Amino acid sequence: MLLAKAFEEAKREAVKQGKNIEIEIPKTAAPVNIEPEQIPMMYRAQVQGRCSLQFAGNNNDLKQWTKEWVYPKDDQTPTYQYPEPPLGFDGEIYRIKVEFPFRLFSNCGQDNIARPIIGKNGIPFLPGSSVKGLFRRACSDEKARNYCGDKDNLNPEIFRFLGAYPLGNWAKQINDIVHPQQVRQVQGNGSPTALALISLYKPELIFEFSSSSPEVDWQDVERILLKALQQGVGGKTSSGYGMGGNFPDKPTITPAYPISFELKNIGVSSVLRTGEPEFRPNLFKATLRGHVSRLLAGVCPNQEVVNRETNRLFGHTTEPSQVQVLWQSKQEDFDTRGKNPTYTTRGVLYVNTPRTDVDFIENVLKFAFVMGGFGKSWRRVWHKKFYPTYQKLEIGCHWESPDIDEIQTRQHLKQFLDSLFALSCDRLGSKPPKPLSWKEAWHPQRVAVYSNIVTESAAVRLFHDDVFKTTPAIGGRNPKDKRPTFVSSVWHRMLPIAGNKYLEIVTVFHGDRTPWKHKQEGNQLHKFIQKLTDKGLQLTWGTSPAASKS
Repeated sequence: MLLAKAFEEAKREAVKQGKNIEIEIPKTAAPVNIEPEQIPMMYRAQVQGRCSLQFAGNNNDLKQWTKEWVYPKDDQTPTYQYPEPPLGFDGEIYRIKVEFPFRLFSNCGQDNIARPIIGKNGIPFLPGSSVKGLFRRACSDEKARNYCGDKDNLNPEIFRFLGAYPLGNWAKQINDIVHPQQVRQVQGNGSPTALALISLYKPELIFEFSSSSPEVDWQDVERILLKALQQGVGGKTSSGYGMGGNFPDKPTITPAYPISFELKNIGVSSVLRTGEPEFRPNLFKATLRGHVSRLLAGVCPNQEVVNRETNRLFGHTTEPSQVQVLWQSKQEDFDTRGKNPTYTTRGVLYVNTPRTDVDFIENVLKFAFVMGGFGKSWRRVWHKKFYPTYQKLEIGCHWESPDIDEIQTRQHLKQFLDSLFALSCDRLGSKPPKPLSWKEAWHPQRVAVYSNIVTESAAVRLFHDDVFKTTPAIGGRNPKDKRPTFVSSVWHRMLPIAGNKYLEIVTVFHGDRTPWKHKQEGNQLHKFIQKLTDKGLQLTWGTSPAASKS
């Protein structure tokens, strides 16, 4: 409207001066012939049929979206990358290089896929405002006012936080995955869902600053940034993302967390949606969350209360996690020659939690280690070690720790499980403790733990019996199923003890008898228990199920 009025005034003035202004304006715009498929994926509507990025399975939309964003060269590295610039003070900019041992995640909050903010030439970056918030929380009040200013702007900040960006191949393994399993594994319902997100894999980031003051102590700035990094960068820090950031060629900082254990493991590796193997430290938090749900569901019949306490400890969409995990890796090797990629890893697991929760969380972590382990295939023993003649595919895992060695006998195991059940009752239990009807609620009337001291596994071959392996509660599948479609109701562990021996532990959940029915051979629960006792394993905790009708 304003432009039209201005044009009319200019036209009247031109007429007065004997000039003529004529502009032909087409009544209708010329048609634009653009095929919908020509529009880049990032600019399409984020809906099914146009560009659906959320799910991480064989998602062609996500593949194409990533390719168009990364614009890869022939070697599949991104076309646009930042080389390493001069570090330290360079003209008006001070640069600090930081290395991260795992992934770093930040979310722009725009698409239906969690992804970072994208800067020049498609390169992800952390905005200066995020770095400023990270920096401020590690400063004293006086330094925060000096470096970052104050809310009333009475002390203008002397710093400019210019953000942070990754060096080199920032697109390596960026297609990350979130695979929530708690409802399916613990409660016994729901279906697996793999959700996609974008995160930087073991990135090297350059943090840039500038200042209006010539008298900045840049060494002090580096110390503050290093302190800030120990609290984590970006999102999902409680699961290990953005944790452990350190300056290159500097000693790794040991966090002052109340719980720490040295661990080593060999087992089946997690894989990304691209098929690449990766050891993912977020598996520790996922395992702890699942076991807390099992333990509390065994003593409290109120599902809402159990979920509320679990969410308080491990976070939810409405509240942050109280438990944080940090894995400092000392060794990490992969083997992709078999049908399933495998890995060997060694390191120290640090767990931070409020003081009132330390005893409970520490015992839950020991429970996870003693009864199965962490990560993919944790319900089964490492077959290459305990069933070496089995060559079909790689199965299971085997965890060891010099810091968890209290359990050496069946009696020790019983005492530990009794004490943990008491801890769960003290925390949330009804009187008397009643369980939820969840598949793996940890209550002595719903679970039976069998064990025996051995030099080699007595039970591992039972899981490959033709009938047992096609019973959902044992093998996770029915006859003729090509792959498991159920979560097994049995855990199998070979716990290392003194004298090169093992405490073999088989945990049987029998609260829900439905998955124990074989389609042709009837109920296998009593038959499986009988086989365990025939092989010398004795009831150690819980209740042996009564014989079920076929």
